[in-house]
Amino acid sequence: MLSIKKQILFCFGILLFSLTFTNTAGAQSVSLGYYFQPEPTIMTEAPQFIGAVQINYPDEARKNGVEGILKASFTIAEDGSTKNIEILQTLPFGVEDAVKSGLQKLRFTPAKLQDKPVTVKMFFDYTITAVYDERDKNITKPKISSQPEAVYPAQYAAEKLKGEVLVKVLCNSDGTIKVISINSVMPREFDRAAADAAAKIRFTPATHKKSNKPVSQEITVKYRFKP
Repeated sequence: MLSIKKQILFCFGILLFSLTFTNTAGAQSVSLGYYFQPEPTIMTEAPQFIGAVQINYPDEARKNGVEGILKASFTIAEDGSTKNIEILQTLPFGVEDAVKSGLQKLRFTPAKLQDKPVTVKMFFDYTITAVYDERDKNITKPKISSQPEAVYPAQYAAEKLKGEVLVKVLCNSDGTIKVISINSVMPREFDRAAADAAAKIRFTPATHKKSNKPVSQEITVKYRFKP
C-alpha cells in the first residue's frame, strides 16, 4: 500500500495579454484571457505547464465582434500531452477550432503519484474582451443621454483662466464608464473637474454593426472652461 497519498488542488493562474489589431477602417484592442482549473485528483506531484498557450485569434471573429467565454476540458496524459479535448461552451467564427488547435499543442510534465505518472482532467476558460476606438467604422458609437458640465475651479475665478481638457473614457458594454486618460495644459484642478464630470456621463452602449451586440468603445470628451 502506498505510504503517502496527498490530494493537491492546483491551478495555473490566469494568463493575460493584449493584442492590437489595426486596419484602415479603425482599430481594436482585444484582450485574451486564459484560465486553467484542475479536477480534484490524488497525486503527490502536480503537472507543470511547459511553454505558452498558442491560440491564433481568428480574423473573422474580430470582424464580427465576437466576445465572451469559451469553456473546454481536456486530459493531461501520462506522457504530458493533451487528449480528450471537449468544448463545453463555444464561440463562433472559428474560435472553437482555434482553441482546439491550441489545446492540442499544449505540453506538460505529467502529474505523479509516488513517482508514477497519472492522468489529470483540466477545465479551460478562454475569454475574449474587445475594446473599440472612435476610428472603427464597424461600430455604432455610444449615444450619450446625459453629460454633466465640469465645475469651474473657484480658486481660478479671479485669474479668469480659459482652456479645454480632453478626457478619454471607456464606455463599457454593460453601461458603466471609466476614465482612462486626460490631455490638457490646464492646472490639475481643471483636469480633476473634467474627470469628475466625465465619470458621471450616462449613455447607451455602442453596438457592433454586424452582430448588433453591445460593445465597449473608447471615446474622447471635450470640456471647455471659461469663468
